Amino acid sequence: MTAYFITCHASVANVRDQFRSLHRPEHLLLYHVDAKAPAALHETVRRLEAAFPNVTVLPSRHYAWAGYSQVATTLEAIDRALATGPDWSHLVVLSEQHCRLRDEAELGAVLEPGVSYVDMTPFAAMGPGPQADIAHRFSMDYRELPGIGSFGIVPVAPDADFLGRLRHGSNWYVLSRQACAYLACAARTAPEAARLRAAVHPDENMLQTLLAADGGRAGRIEPRETTFVAWPHISGKPDMTFRAEDFSAARAGDHLFIRKRPACLPPEVATTLEDWASLSEAELTARIGSPLEPAAEEADPEGTALARRVASQVVRRGRGVQADLPNLRFGLRNPRFSLRFRTARIPDGIDVRILSQDLRHFRVLLLVTERPEVDFAPRQLYGRPAPLLRIRVPELDFRREILVPEDPTHGFWTRPADGGVFGLVRVIEAYIRVAERIAETPAPETVRGLNSTRREIAARARSLAWSVRRLLKPKRPA
Repeated sequence: MTAYFITCHASVANVRDQFRSLHRPEHLLLYHVDAKAPAALHETVRRLEAAFPNVTVLPSRHYAWAGYSQVATTLEAIDRALATGPDWSHLVVLSEQHCRLRDEAELGAVLEPGVSYVDMTPFAAMGPGPQADIAHRFSMDYRELPGIGSFGIVPVAPDADFLGRLRHGSNWYVLSRQACAYLACAARTAPEAARLRAAVHPDENMLQTLLAADGGRAGRIEPRETTFVAWPHISGKPDMTFRAEDFSAARAGDHLFIRKRPACLPPEVATTLEDWASLSEAELTARIGSPLEPAAEEADPEGTALARRVASQVVRRGRGVQADLPNLRFGLRNPRFSLRFRTARIPDGIDVRILSQDLRHFRVLLLVTERPEVDFAPRQLYGRPAPLLRIRVPELDFRREILVPEDPTHGFWTRPADGGVFGLVRVIEAYIRVAERIAETPAPETVRGLNSTRREIAARARSLAWSVRRLLKPKRPA
């Protein structure tokens, strides 16, 4: 018996076809659907769970590409699989874009009891370029904004000993049950777990490094790439979707799966996968209904309305402040909330940006709009740290932000239960002031959070009440 953990984010067709290919009554299939995925995909996976007793759907969370949220969801899948019983021997981690390369008999012959198959390379064995990339991932303490990505908030000094213990590899792997039991504990208690969680893109380092330090408790780990990835230099396709010849080449090698699946499978690949399927499309339709059509992508109404509300308050309170709603202008949903502010005093090439995906957690930042060459070396702009962003949002990825160290919240703001946005408006206004003065050398200005704002309002109210009492107090006769 095999357990499969499958992450989904976009395609109903992919999920249906992949399910028919992988499903066997004796296997366990665990699904996670990204919270920002189309409603049709959420409903499709819910129908699978309702129709098949061996399907489990994890609670949906806002995934950030390659972020700790991805690792945390894998650990949740491990916990859920371990709780189902002792019957399965391996957990296979896949995405909806994977296709199998082996039939059931071939796959069963490959997976040895107690053996995990994980691609992992020691940091010391990498070349200078990859080393610079990996070292940069641990060059700061990173904090994840749900559904968007991780932002560096405080620089961290290089640690050669830590890097020497680091392993890097694919986030698609096959874990033995013994390895899963070890990771379920180590990811929460190992001395280096906190450092690994605070990196950017820990999905390619955290579990790999913990397994390398297992001391034999995880069973045998075979360094092996189980998924053939159709990188552009292999497939010649920037979107990394595989061709028929890539499928054949991967089959001829020792890979077990291939990604990314094209929207339309080559006929010979489709025939092979159909031969391996346990259900026909007609049989699946009889169980869960016809394929659901996703709605056309458009700007999220709730996110856009909230962005308008915040923008109007900032513009109304500040002279010469211009607001832009990129989502509304371009009809985008990712992220749901996106705002851009400019004034005449802000230097060219710097925007004040505000982002949110879940409309509860927000980040305000000073974005350098020019996209430089990818350079992992530390940089400063206007005398301030300017780290490289590694955020899977087209407007942000591999640009730089200028940090505001005097802000104790580092630009993160959480919306209160009453839905108010006054605290966010105050943070935005403070960042606009910093941006306007950034070419000068003023004393650092502490950005006040919601609590200090409340204290200030209360103090002003007390002062006003005292003044009113003074005015209304009867004067003594002369």
